[in-house]
This record gives sequence, structure tokens and C-alpha cells, in this order.
Amino acid sequence: MSNGTPAPAAALEVDVAAANQKLNGLSALERVRWAVETFGENAVLLSSMQKTSSVVVHLFHELGLKNEILFVDTGFHFHETLWLRDEFMRRYGLQLVTLYPALTPAQQEEKYQAKLYNFVDGQPQCCAMRKEEPFINYVKERGRRVVLTGLMKSEGGKRGKLEPLMKDPRIKGYTLQPIVDWDEARVDAYLKEHQVPVHPLHAQSFPSIGCQVCTTPVKPGEDPRAGRWRHLRGEGEAGPKYCGINFTDGSGI
Repeated sequence: MSNGTPAPAAALEVDVAAANQKLNGLSALERVRWAVETFGENAVLLSSMQKTSSVVVHLFHELGLKNEILFVDTGFHFHETLWLRDEFMRRYGLQLVTLYPALTPAQQEEKYQAKLYNFVDGQPQCCAMRKEEPFINYVKERGRRVVLTGLMKSEGGKRGKLEPLMKDPRIKGYTLQPIVDWDEARVDAYLKEHQVPVHPLHAQSFPSIGCQVCTTPVKPGEDPRAGRWRHLRGEGEAGPKYCGINFTDGSGI
């Protein structure tokens, strides 16, 4: 702004390349602090309740933040996922906001006369309605500008190209990955050191956890995401690996 007053977070545009030069040299905690100092209350965390995002939930707690932590209740979650959401609220007193799709599972099935998640062409539509739309609509309506995630480069695939800060044109804002340069061993060590609650299914051969109707255990030697939408591919065939709620998992990379 011409009078020297900082631009409000709602209008702030960030030089992503310059920001990443700085962010690459910061710790995960410092990256979270940077997001809040830069965007104020318009910095939020999107949590899947998996152990990677649980690290960032704990970083919010460590910093005493009142920024929102968003959780999308698809209506198809494992009860353990909902338990962990409630445990974080009880233990840390965080500002955890649960978002819901426009239709209940029963209403969706009645409207489309099908369980969309059981079909290759229906799964993207189901994920869009039950995950992406509630999240994107909320972020846009509230003017949130940066969404923090628990994604890591070490997960491979499209996530291997992640940077700490990336643009998300869907929300006219950004995503920030505080633990972008971590790996699974470091995540496990952090959770153990700080005694952070962990999703119980991680100990039952579920390295990646989504909706109950679309997630199965993973066998030794399988890709960590092999249990996601297994029912939509034959033996050895390619199938969906990402739901699309993270822009970087789709056309963003």
C-alpha cells in the first residue's frame, strides 16, 4: 500500500520464489509461525487426522495458536478418525472446525441412484462433493489465504515435487507444507517425543487413511497408498491414489 501500511492479509500477494528461499532455511515450527505472522487468522491447517498432519496439529498447540484447524467429515470416516479429532480438541483445546458436505451419504445415493465410490467414473465425483467442495467453499467464503498441510516430499509421486509454499488458484491463495523436508522416521520420532495422539489404524497396516469404504490395509512391500481405492483397480492395474482435496496432488504439480 502506498502509505507504507502493510496490506491486509486478505489482499496480500506473496513472492513465492522469495518466500521459499526463506522457508527452506526454517524449521517446521518457524514455518508455521511465518504463515501466521504473514496471514494472521487467514492461515489455517487442513488436517486429515493422519500422523503427518498430527505433527502440524501439535505445532499449532506448541505455538498456542487459535487459528482454525479444518477437518472434513465425509460421512464415511473410520470411527477411529473421529475419535482422534475429538481427542485433539479435548487434549489441546484447539480451534478445530468440522466441515460437512451438502448431502448426507444417504441423500447422495438417492440422488445418483448409486454408491459413487464403487465406480471408477463415480469416485472423482464422490471425492469432489464430499471432500473438496466443503473445504474450498469454506476457505473462500471466510477469506482464508494459506492452508497448511502435512504433505512431505519423501512421500514420492507427485508429492516429490513439493516446495514449502505453493500457489492454490482454487482459493486464490497458497498452501504451506511445514514438514515438507521430513520423512516418516522423523514424523514417528516427533510424535513419540511429544506424546502426540496417533491414529490407531496406523498400527494396523494402514499407512494412508481415508474413507472407510475406500481404504484397506497395506501388505508388506506394497506402496503405502496401495490401500486407497483398491477396489477400483484390478491386480497390478493403475488406479486413483489421491482424492484431489490437495491441489498439489492434482494438476498443481
